[in-house]
Amino acid sequence: MSSDTRQLRFHGYRLDPVRRVLTAPDGTDAALAGRAFDVLALLIRERPRVVGKDELLAAVWPGRVVEENNLTQAISVVRRALGTGGGDHQFILTVPGRGYSFVAEVTYDDESGLPHALEDTGRPSLRPRRWRLPLAIATLLLLALAGVLLLGPGAGRAGPPAPASLAVLPFRAIDNETVDPMLEMGMAETLITRLSRATRLRVLALGTTQALGQTDPLKSGIALGVDFVVDGHVQRSGHMVRVTARLLAVPDGRAVWAETVDATPERVFEMQDSLASHLAAALAQRYALAGYSSPCDGADAAAHRAYVRGRYLLNRPNPRTLDTALASFEQAIARDPGCARAWAGVAATRRTMVMVADRDPEVEFPRSDAAIDRALAIDPSCAEAYAARGFNQFWYHWDWAASEASLRRAIALDPNLVDAHFALAHLLNNLGRHDEALLEARRASALDPLSPLVNTLVVWFVGMADHADEARARLAKVVELEPDFWIALSSEAAQRMQAGDKDGALRLMQRAVEVTGGNSRSLLYLGTLHAASGDTAGARAIMAALEARARHGYVLPSTLASMHMMLGEKAQALDLLEEGYRHHDLGLAFLSSWFAGLAGEPRYRALLARMHLPPPPATAGP
Repeated sequence: MSSDTRQLRFHGYRLDPVRRVLTAPDGTDAALAGRAFDVLALLIRERPRVVGKDELLAAVWPGRVVEENNLTQAISVVRRALGTGGGDHQFILTVPGRGYSFVAEVTYDDESGLPHALEDTGRPSLRPRRWRLPLAIATLLLLALAGVLLLGPGAGRAGPPAPASLAVLPFRAIDNETVDPMLEMGMAETLITRLSRATRLRVLALGTTQALGQTDPLKSGIALGVDFVVDGHVQRSGHMVRVTARLLAVPDGRAVWAETVDATPERVFEMQDSLASHLAAALAQRYALAGYSSPCDGADAAAHRAYVRGRYLLNRPNPRTLDTALASFEQAIARDPGCARAWAGVAATRRTMVMVADRDPEVEFPRSDAAIDRALAIDPSCAEAYAARGFNQFWYHWDWAASEASLRRAIALDPNLVDAHFALAHLLNNLGRHDEALLEARRASALDPLSPLVNTLVVWFVGMADHADEARARLAKVVELEPDFWIALSSEAAQRMQAGDKDGALRLMQRAVEVTGGNSRSLLYLGTLHAASGDTAGARAIMAALEARARHGYVLPSTLASMHMMLGEKAQALDLLEEGYRHHDLGLAFLSSWFAGLAGEPRYRALLARMHLPPPPATAGP
């Protein structure tokens, strides 16, 4: 690393290379140490040059063999310390396929304490910075291009103004002794749900504000690009809980509303409803909707805590978390049988178990349908229940028109419901309505832009629409946020294979298999990579393992059909698909996209006709 001992300044931050301390604009020391500090120091020293990943690994981890994930995690730590997220390039610009560049203006303090501008070499300069204007223009062009990619070809044309947006940050404990993550997360989640239903605001999902990792509310709001931000604190004192919340306008930081409420732990739920109602009232003149009532009225804080835990786990689906998610929702229902959203959570978990945890659809989907019926009996306007019903009508009942109606009903009830937008995107894509599907997928991503699950699956949609650069950028963001998310690992492995990096692809896919405990979907993707690379023996070994599992447990016939198709055994694949049709295998809902390799086979065309699905698109996803 550099031996330069001068203190550096940028945007109010001060970097001291001797003490190895990064000081924030408010005078506090930012949480940055170890390799993350070295990465930041090196990027600043080399600015504005793009520093390659291999160069960074060699310089920061000299003499060691480390994975690229170590670097992405260090970059993520640096961004959090600087109050930015993966999509914010105020300080560090990610250049896909190349590396990273530090793009903020930097000065240094000389002995007199006066700041001087730095040249690219790190030496002081008195010459005009001629590159500033071109860099600013380039940045604006990049932002304009990103807007076109994100919003579509009409993004630059005049149209109706975008709805006002709001982010609710995770509440924070005032001191370490009273930290209660589920209470703090639950407070934010409740406000998000209430405001989504009670106002016309576009309210970002909690996962995005969590992933941002920002402690300064105004910086968070700017980074997320919202008009309002809500932040709050939780403090326990004896048998009482005190919650303080405030609503700030962005970017000026004007306080629009603030309130402090005290309650016993048993009355926390009522306190949450009270805060949400008062906050909605503060926005009533311009944004409130009439006729809203909570679907989970009650006073049981433990029930709400269990519900929040279930949603958190369900949003990170793998075989090891889904059982715990289901138990959490059932615990919420046991304490508060009137919590319609918990019943919808049960329905969503059972559906997801079929895809992720190798459960029998003829067992789990009827149970899921029953939970949806309970939810709607309790609250006929429960948006989550309509979204769950739309998913089931799509994956299991194969009633495309009813599914679309349910999902659009869910969106009408709650325009900010990410699951409904994303399910609708999948449905429309399977029906051949690809432009509409891409629009819904981008809406889902806009509502939860830092969700690993949403962004990983949106990669498929944008890739099908020939937006390869956007697909790569989205996947890079997911890997940076959550390096071990198995669906992202699978997608990255596919990209590596397409680029000719067979070893890298197989290594990533092996990791995905480990993360899931070897669920059939991850094994299928691994077998597909073996087959695509010409390793027939490796593919057949995985085929044998899946067949053995099917004899003693459950594997979707469509999963086995995919392996046979990759091995060129089309007759066996079609036999299995016909078996899947008889047993409501959810893979049949994706017949056009997952099994495009069977195009031209008469039995395949007959199945498509029975399913009322269009022929496969030119590009198909996994």
